[in-house]
Amino acid sequence: MKTRVAVILSTIGAGLGIYALIVALLIHPPPLGWVGFAIVSIIVLGLGALAPLAFERTRVSPQRPAATGDARKRLLVIADSHCSETALCAEILARLHGHVAVHLVVPVRVSHLHYLTDDELREGQEAEQSMSMSVGILQKRGVSTTGSVGSDKPLESMTDALGFFPATDVLLATPPEEESYWLERDLLEKARALTAVPVRQVVVPANR
Repeated sequence: MKTRVAVILSTIGAGLGIYALIVALLIHPPPLGWVGFAIVSIIVLGLGALAPLAFERTRVSPQRPAATGDARKRLLVIADSHCSETALCAEILARLHGHVAVHLVVPVRVSHLHYLTDDELREGQEAEQSMSMSVGILQKRGVSTTGSVGSDKPLESMTDALGFFPATDVLLATPPEEESYWLERDLLEKARALTAVPVRQVVVPANR
């Protein structure tokens, strides 16, 4: 992804450079004209960097769900890393009605400028810590629980997990609106469009 952004910026930069050279040789604009050109160039480069990030990270394709030879109930949980682990586990326990297993996925939560700020290590560690704490709490309560860290796309994290975990139910756990992740907007509606497995959503208090 970083390579793609670099290529786009290089292409735009080269185009702007050629255009500037042509203008300088043929038109000879005044200094104020160059100021305007610089402003426009900065705006174009900024849009060129951000546009592919938005499109790349909102595109999700459903996968074939994992199959199982029995009819036992299994719960897949996709939880925001900002959800309180204690409150999240309480919500999960309240929804275990005959489920024999739980798989918890915590997607990596990133900002709009993630690929420009290069903060992947901290973001991944945050998701790993949240997942490990919640899995530990559930296991201590006697729940057969596994966990994994998802991608930076909540919907992709869900479809990926459905590809290997034969869930009969999906629970989306998100923090209150003021703490919500920018890729979680209209999450329930989008998730239901990607799978035939019943999907529900719960709002969990934030831990930070």
